[in-house]
Order: sequence, then C-alpha cells, then structure tokens
Amino acid sequence: MRKFLPTIIFITLSSSSSTLMAWGGRGHAAVCEAAVFLVKNPHLKEYLQNKPQIMAHLCNIPDTYWRGLPAEQRKLGDPTHFLNAENIGLKIKDMPTDYRLIVETYTGRPSIKNQNAAIFSVHDELGSVWWRADQFYRRAIADGQSMKGLAEPKDSKEEQNEDFPFNKNFYQLIVNLGLMGHFVADAAQPFHSTSDYDGYASGHGGIHAYYEDTAVSFFDADLVPRIIKKAKAMKTPAFVKQKTLVENMRALSEISNEDLKSILKVDPVTKPSELKIEKGMSFRTPAERKHGSVGFKNFEKLILEELTRASLLLAFCWDEAYKSAGEPPVKAYKSYRYPHTPEFVPPDYLGTGVVKK
Repeated sequence: MRKFLPTIIFITLSSSSSTLMAWGGRGHAAVCEAAVFLVKNPHLKEYLQNKPQIMAHLCNIPDTYWRGLPAEQRKLGDPTHFLNAENIGLKIKDMPTDYRLIVETYTGRPSIKNQNAAIFSVHDELGSVWWRADQFYRRAIADGQSMKGLAEPKDSKEEQNEDFPFNKNFYQLIVNLGLMGHFVADAAQPFHSTSDYDGYASGHGGIHAYYEDTAVSFFDADLVPRIIKKAKAMKTPAFVKQKTLVENMRALSEISNEDLKSILKVDPVTKPSELKIEKGMSFRTPAERKHGSVGFKNFEKLILEELTRASLLLAFCWDEAYKSAGEPPVKAYKSYRYPHTPEFVPPDYLGTGVVKK
C-alpha cells in the first residue's frame, strides 16, 4: 500500500485554532443536498428539490469563497467553524448556551490551551459554531417575516428583477438557509469539537484532512442516496428534540465528539506523528498512514452516520425556519439569480448585541 509521506510542519504556540475544513467540499455538499430531500414542508421541499446544486454550493461558501477574504474577516470567521469546550475547562454537555455570558465569565481567566497566559479571546479559543448556525437561522426567519405583505412579481420583468422586494427577501432567505447548513455539518464532524483537532496529542497527526476529505473521496456515487435512506430509517434523535437550535447543536456536538475514540482506534497509522516544542515553536511531523482506501474502509460507517446526523438536523432546521418565517409563497419566486459569492456575514453574537438563548 502507498503511504502518505511525512511532512514537517511548524507553528507558533500562540497561533489560532484549526483552519482546516470540515468534511471537505464533497462532504459538505452531500449533507446539504441530502437535506433537500429530507425536508417535510411540501412547499419548501418542492422548491428545494429543483435547487439541490444551489444548496450544496452555499454550504461550501464558508470554506471556499470566504476563506480567501481579507485577514480581518478571516479572523472573525475562522473560529465560527468549531467548538472546543475543553479549552475553557468544560465538557460539551455543560456548555452554557448564552454566548455573552461565556465571554463575560471566561475572558481573562487562566488559559488551558496556552500555559502561563490568560484567555484573551474566548472566540478564538472556544470557537462558536453553534451560535453561527443559529445566526443564519435567525437571519432566514427575519428575511421570510419581512416578506409579509410584499407584492409578488406580476410579470417576467419583475420576476427577474433582483431589486424587487419580494425577490430580494426570498433570495436572502435561501442564501441564509444554505450558509447555515455549513455550520450544522461542522458540528457533526468529531474533530471540530476537540482542541486536538488534528490528532497530534495522540500520535495521529494529520487525521483531520485524512478523515474528512481523503476518506470521504472514496465513497461511490451513491453517497447522497445512502444518507437519505439512512436518515429516513433513523429514530428521532436527541439533537432535534431540544427547545432551541443552539441546544440541538450542542446535542449534535456531544454525540459527534463521542465518535473520536472509535475513529482513532481504527486509524490505519503505520508510524505515529511527532510533536516537538522548541523555543516557543511547535514542530509537527504527521503520522504515516496506509492508502486512503484503507481509511475509507475503516471509517465508512462512522462517516456515513455523521453525515446523516448533519443532514437530518439541517432539514429539521430548514423546516422550522420556514415555518417561523410565515411560510412565504415559494411558487412566486422565479428568479434565475445564483448565489456565486455571497457577502461575508460577521458574527453578531460576539458583542453586546448577542441574542440570549
């Protein structure tokens, strides 16, 4: 079997948490495409079933287009992809759901991640994926509610007018639903709920990309149908039974985090990774592993289960958001507008304007 050649990577100890992508492009697309066919509201489903490619595209935007934005936007956006509760000394199940309270409580406390230092930015050390998904959920609801009383397009000219109020609001509703999908999927990826996001603390360095991208690439063309079939057979899980979206996200992260031991147990490592710290620098040599096809065989059931969880929760959130938005008339929206490069949305829960849950 061909092995992955070792590469030495070094970073400073003060660097930020992982900027690796969760699930890679294919995994994120599969989650969102499958969710389209798991939606229960007949009106929303009828619209989305003709747009699975759009939802798959939107669900990749935070890892594609937004990753190439200026540093000041990346600094705000990168920590929204994960939630590392142990970095502030908590277990996932014990995490508060009020982000402002967390910031007020833990800012300035001794850092577990960086010894001999205080927590300067809770957002950087903890992450905020649950609240990021909730932000786009709230935005989608607001877009739909703003459509109440708006005139529907009455002719082809108005149907294709991007500035026509009805079109503009419905377009933004769909964009926000799609962007939300990315962060729901992030919470289903086990390595996005641990500070050891790339496995170096356990000798599994390089596991993140190998698991979410390399192994996923070996699924056959029936990945989305397999997710849909598995989701329809799944009993109602805890992560769609909570009172709020943030609580559902917490339940999803908790169950996903429990998969870590199983993943590491079957990781086909032939030579453990190395981690050396010298003069404030961290030198990393990734683990050597068997070919990705071996990893796929070992991880297949786990990955399929995690992708299914994400799709199931996402479809549930889409249904709930559409219902809360007042179920705007989707048949009236006939614009061909495609969301190639949606504008970056800064987190709205980091300051005093945080929404309490």
